[in-house]
Amino acid sequence: MLTILKLAWRNIWRNKRRTTITIASIMFALFFAIIMRAFQIGSYVKMKQNAVESYSGYFQVHKKGYWNDKNINAVFGMPEDSIEKLAENPKIKVIIPRLESFSLASSGTISKGVVVMGIDPEKENEMTKIKTYLKEGSFINSTDNSILVASDLAKFLNVKVNDTLVLYSSGYHGSTAAGLFPVKGILKLPMPEMNNSTLYMPIIAAQNFFSTENQYTGLIFDLYSINDAPIVEQTISKQLNLNKYEIIDWQVMNKDLLQMIASDNAGGIIMIAILYLVIAFGIFGTVLMMTSERIREFSVMIAIGMQKAKLIWVVIWELVLIIFIAVFAGILLSLPVLIYFYYNPIQFTGEAVQAMKNFNFEPVMPVAINIQLFVNQAIAIILISMLAMMYPMLKIKILKVVQGLKS
Repeated sequence: MLTILKLAWRNIWRNKRRTTITIASIMFALFFAIIMRAFQIGSYVKMKQNAVESYSGYFQVHKKGYWNDKNINAVFGMPEDSIEKLAENPKIKVIIPRLESFSLASSGTISKGVVVMGIDPEKENEMTKIKTYLKEGSFINSTDNSILVASDLAKFLNVKVNDTLVLYSSGYHGSTAAGLFPVKGILKLPMPEMNNSTLYMPIIAAQNFFSTENQYTGLIFDLYSINDAPIVEQTISKQLNLNKYEIIDWQVMNKDLLQMIASDNAGGIIMIAILYLVIAFGIFGTVLMMTSERIREFSVMIAIGMQKAKLIWVVIWELVLIIFIAVFAGILLSLPVLIYFYYNPIQFTGEAVQAMKNFNFEPVMPVAINIQLFVNQAIAIILISMLAMMYPMLKIKILKVVQGLKS
């Protein structure tokens, strides 16, 4: 085997120009494939993170059946010490209680149906960074009986800071929910749908308004990593009575986003396939030249006693060495670029910033760095190489020595 490797190594450098061009073509194609895929995967991870951390959390706990109709009667109570016990999991950053329902908001002669979000202000801010969206006024605290109104909703209702909104709704078990709430602040929310119809109030005020006492519509779980979501969800499900509660994960709550990512990913795969096609032509072209130009050489080696099987192994190892050098060089070339953009992501400027914020996306283009990214590209090239190896194997196997010596 060592002799075969030595022969293969010497053979590939007999024509240095051809070998260098082949290695360079594979290396740069692999480089661009890795870079493009890293930016794609990085942007998908960021999009998921933005969607999760702007509203839904990584998963939510509700009373069983709440998610299907989101009725105010489907509330549940859980002692604070029980919530704290769930939060002891080191992978959980914070558990946020919410009371969500709908109401009619009126100011003068103008009325509109709105989403009322009862929140714990400090805990909510830990995940959604809601304070950063404050456009006017001041932020609410847990003991306030005032509200924060989304800017487009405030504009529609013609209210400003220190004005009062009338809220009228149906409360818990059909009770009447009505109240006057001063506007303490105006929020510019990044999601247009929420910015048109959402107002926030402290969860204690919301519980009093809807007459739910110390009950919630959901507990929202924020984690340190999206990769921990399945494990933490499984752990929490074991701690809860699933006959009483339901756990809805972020994938169910963000189906539209995942469908958009899947569609974009399909386009990315097509682009990667084109790059692999370039690599395939480079590899096959090398194999074709390497085989056709050396028919006489192969015939001489067989004539003086070399077995065809060993000759096939020499040619295979030649290709393996070329591919190994090219793959190693491609990965080595891409690493500094990935590391740089991982710590210094591309920042969008101009109109692109506002466009991305309107869709609740942070105006940056991050990259992802993980071992799978490199492994997938290497596997693809190995598969292409295995197909290319079929040609010299077949050519040597059917080679007629006499005709080969005359070529």
